[in-house]
Amino acid sequence: MTQLLELHWRRWLTNHFLSNYLADHAYYRASLKSKRDDNPDQKISADVGSYIAHTCTLTIGGMHAIISFIPHVFILWSLSGVVEIRATQYFSYNMRGGLMWITVICAGLGTLITDRIGRNLMNLNYEQERHEANFRYGLARLRDHVESIASYHGELNEHVSLMNLFSALMSNFRQIMRCSFRLNWFSHSFSYISHVFPYMIASTRFFSKEITLGDLTQIGSAYVQVQKSFSFVITYYTTIAQWRAETQRLLNLVNTLKDLHTEKQHSKIKIIRTLKEQNIRIEGLNAQLPLKMTTDRPQILFENFNWIFEPCQSVLITGQSGCGKSTLFRILSGIWPYGRGTITMPAHDTIEFVPQKPYCPLGSLRHCLTYPSTTLCASADDAKIQRLLRLCQLELLVNRLNDVDDWSLVLSLGEQQKMIFVRVLLRQPKWIFLDEATSSLDEPSETHLYSTLFQELGSCSTIISVGHRNNLQQFHRIQLQCANRQINRVNLLTDT
Repeated sequence: MTQLLELHWRRWLTNHFLSNYLADHAYYRASLKSKRDDNPDQKISADVGSYIAHTCTLTIGGMHAIISFIPHVFILWSLSGVVEIRATQYFSYNMRGGLMWITVICAGLGTLITDRIGRNLMNLNYEQERHEANFRYGLARLRDHVESIASYHGELNEHVSLMNLFSALMSNFRQIMRCSFRLNWFSHSFSYISHVFPYMIASTRFFSKEITLGDLTQIGSAYVQVQKSFSFVITYYTTIAQWRAETQRLLNLVNTLKDLHTEKQHSKIKIIRTLKEQNIRIEGLNAQLPLKMTTDRPQILFENFNWIFEPCQSVLITGQSGCGKSTLFRILSGIWPYGRGTITMPAHDTIEFVPQKPYCPLGSLRHCLTYPSTTLCASADDAKIQRLLRLCQLELLVNRLNDVDDWSLVLSLGEQQKMIFVRVLLRQPKWIFLDEATSSLDEPSETHLYSTLFQELGSCSTIISVGHRNNLQQFHRIQLQCANRQINRVNLLTDT
C-alpha cells in the first residue's frame, strides 16, 4: 500500500511540477535568471521521489511510535509505583509513574543533544544533492558535445573539470560522514543505555521484593517501547535531515516558478490576439536584457520600435550580433517578457518561429520532421514527406522515416537546418519567422532552400528572416536594420 501511494503521489506531484515548469515558458526564463547549479531537472526527477519516499517512511514510523506508545505507557505507569521526592525534613512529594516521567526527561535530553550534534546535516544533504546534480550535468554535457570535444582534443581539460566537480562532491560527503559518525555514535549509545537503564532503576524494588521478576521484565520491556516512541526524532534524525533538505529544494523550485509566473503576468509587453486584426502590429516596443545578464541596470537592446508586418510580405532584418534581432523574434513568440510595448496579432493565424539552433527530438525521423505536432505526425502522407525531403536536398533520408535515432548526432548542422525547412513546408504556416535558419549552409544550398520556400509558400505566407548574408536580399522586398538601439527601414529591395 505504501508503494502504491508513492506511485500515485509521485505521478501527481511530478505532473504538477512539469506543468508549472513548462507553462508560460517558465523553463526558458529560468535559464536566463537562475543559477546553473539550481538544477530544476534534478529536483523534478530525483528530489520528488526521495521526498515522497522519506515522507512515507516518517509517517509510518510516527504512526508505529504512537501505536506502540499507547498500550505500553499504561503498563509502565501501573508498574512504576510511587517515587517519594523529599524537599525538606517536613515536606515531601509522592510522584506516581516515576519511570514514565524519567523516560520523558531522558528522551527530551536525547533529542536536544541529537539536534545539537546533527544540526548541520540538513544543509550538508542539501549541498550534496546540488553537487551530485552538477557532476551528473557535467557528464551529460560531455555526452552531448562529444564531437566538439574530440575535435579540440579537450579530454584532459574535461577530465580536470569533471574531477573538480567530483572533488566538491567528495569534500561535502566527507563532512556528512563526520557528522553522521557523531550522530550514529550518540544514537546507538543512547539506545543501548535505554535497554539497561530501567533494570537499574527497578532493581532496588525487585531486591526488596516489592515486585516480582515478571514485573521487572514487564517494566524493562514497557520502558524500552515507550522510550522508542519518545525517541522518534533520535531514531529518524538522519531521515528527517534528508527530508528537510529535499523539502527545501522543492520549496525553492516552487518559489522560483511562482516568481517567474508572476513576472510573466506583470510583464509590460502586451501581446493581444484578436479576430479583427489581419496584420502583426508592433507599437512602442522596447527590449532589454534581464538583470542577471547585466551588471547593475538593464541593458537596452532597442527602443520605440513601431512596425506593421502585413500578410504575404517578405522582410529581412539585419544588424550586428547582439543588437536584438533574435530578441525581437523572442518577444513576438511570447517567451521574452523583458521590456515594454504592445503587439497585436491575428487570433487564428498559424505562426512558425524557427530559432537559430535546430532542435531534433528523440524518436523516429517522422516525429522529428513533424515536431511539435502529434496530429501531423500521425496524418502526414509518406509520399508528401518524401517529396519535401527531396526538395530540401535530403534524399538520403527518404527511406528512413520510421528509423529511431538521436538525429542531432546523426545529422550535421546543415542537414538539421534543411530538416527545419521540411517542417515549415509540412505545416504551411501563414507567418514564418526564420532566425538565421541557413547560417550553417553554403550559399547555393541557402539559395535553393529559400527558392523552394517561396515557390511553395510565398504566395500565401509572410516570411520574415534574420540574416547576415547579402545573398538573402534577393528573396525579400523590405529590409530592416538594427543599430544604435533602433530598428529602421533602410530600403526597398527588388523582387527576383
